[in-house]
Amino acid sequence: MIRIKGKAVSPGIVMGRALLYNFEKEVIRAENIGEKSVEKEIWRLENAVKKSQAQLKKINRDLQKIMGKDAAFIIETQYLLLKDSHLLDEIRGTIQNKLVKAEWAIKEVEKKYLKIFHTIPDLSFKAKSNDISDVLTRLIANLKKSSPATSAPQPGQVILVADDISPSVAATMMSNKRLLGLVLNKGGETSHTVILARTLGIPAILDTVNATDSIFNGDTLALDSVNGEVIVQPTPEVAAEISLKIEKFRLYKEQLKKLSQLPELTLDQHQFHLHANIELPFESEIVQSYGAQGIGLFRTEFLYLDSKMSISEEEQYLIYKKIAQNIFPHPLVIRTYDLGRDKSDPAAPRHEENPSLGMMAVRLFLKDREPFKIQIKAIMRANASGNIRILFPMITEIEEIHAIREIMAEAKKELQGAGTYPGKDVRVGIMLEIPAAVRLIRHLGDIIDFFSVGSNDLIQYLLAVDRNNSDVSYLFSPYHPAFIHILKEIRSEVDRIGKEVTICGEMAGQPVPALMLLGMGFTNFSMNALAIAEIKGVFTRIHYARLRKIVNQLDRFGSRTEIKTFFKKSLLELYPDLLDSHGPL
Repeated sequence: MIRIKGKAVSPGIVMGRALLYNFEKEVIRAENIGEKSVEKEIWRLENAVKKSQAQLKKINRDLQKIMGKDAAFIIETQYLLLKDSHLLDEIRGTIQNKLVKAEWAIKEVEKKYLKIFHTIPDLSFKAKSNDISDVLTRLIANLKKSSPATSAPQPGQVILVADDISPSVAATMMSNKRLLGLVLNKGGETSHTVILARTLGIPAILDTVNATDSIFNGDTLALDSVNGEVIVQPTPEVAAEISLKIEKFRLYKEQLKKLSQLPELTLDQHQFHLHANIELPFESEIVQSYGAQGIGLFRTEFLYLDSKMSISEEEQYLIYKKIAQNIFPHPLVIRTYDLGRDKSDPAAPRHEENPSLGMMAVRLFLKDREPFKIQIKAIMRANASGNIRILFPMITEIEEIHAIREIMAEAKKELQGAGTYPGKDVRVGIMLEIPAAVRLIRHLGDIIDFFSVGSNDLIQYLLAVDRNNSDVSYLFSPYHPAFIHILKEIRSEVDRIGKEVTICGEMAGQPVPALMLLGMGFTNFSMNALAIAEIKGVFTRIHYARLRKIVNQLDRFGSRTEIKTFFKKSLLELYPDLLDSHGPL
């Protein structure tokens, strides 16, 4: 028996047979052709494109059968890549200019794109580069008249073990209901494969490093993606323990389903509101099933960064309108492009010595206003249902808000002139992520309708700590006295001007920090949809008034350790079983 540790990214516990996926990309060698053969190579390319599009359409249809309309957005993205005239023109141009076969031309274009994406650290670009490699690998396979690897020959359900896996391979197996779980040596939490697994409730573990060296085809695996562990060839005793865990997790999921339907009220009838964060449009189809009362944060930069999600006004308008209709009458909060730092535009890469203090988000788009204005117009047009709000990230000074208001006024006037303004104004909010913005709140009562606290960035900028830097990440703490103080200041200042405020960072989806926020008087939260039922289960089992009394005492302490210890101890004295029941195991 072997135990392999990894990073749990889609929760669940399953036991089944291993299927090792060892697909190796075929080595493509440069092969020159004569000028007379160019037309033939382009003809071969066009045929391969048609065949690949037909294959992706089938995967798309199969996914929609189990995920619902528009849920196969990820595969649709790959299909659209094959309709991208720019991408295909580059391949054709390489064939013509370098006089090489189509296979080599594809590899040359792929290398160009991957070189751009791999210079950008943001994980979302890993998903994007995977899509390009995936679709171009499919093209090459169809050029060579071999079948792209999309499913395994063995019958029955399996736990797939791989170094990494492309979205289309995963999607095919998921749509065939063959996949019990995923174990990957590599991968990223924002990869399209992982997003698909989370959406379908398929357990997944990443970053095992060498699982493929320790697991063989047919091995019995116990995959525990709650605790981030794979057990290879478990003993009968361990297998019995895992079976009990599987049943316990099943009961836990049933409990969460019931919790998601509970009223949003504490034991003393104090109301709270739980919303979902989303990154891709199809997620709006499912968030309400998790108990979300609307979408508190739609991160639109993933539309901008996706190679084939056009950023035209019309396409954005259709996306925003559909999501707003899906969740009506609940609110849809659309955050404008939060680019810069680790999410840069690959078409216009720039080098900055310290990107976290440089051109980003609103700063970037006040300098280059046209894409910004296009997005604002699309959001305004989409608000026919009246439940859309617009949120501007990384605000530093009031002058930025005045400039935004000017652009919004221009956009509204242009839409009215074109007869496309729906007549319902979009409510306007800003994110509180930079400490300086907190001191502006009292001056914004007449120009801002609501606020959202980006707790992750607020902690980083307040404490001068990069949470992704393992050497200093220990300093990243929601219990730091300075952060507690600034949260209380936000609550007080927002109340003073009579506006709403929502917590959008990771704190909102973690039981103990979320309880601390509730005790400060925050009642609007937005989080990963998977966390909603868990947070609701904790909130509905406490008394708001008692929580307030505990939190009011936190100012007595001068260290994060003291604050965390006191708060948890006080909670457990009042509710001994509260934190034991928030997790499945």
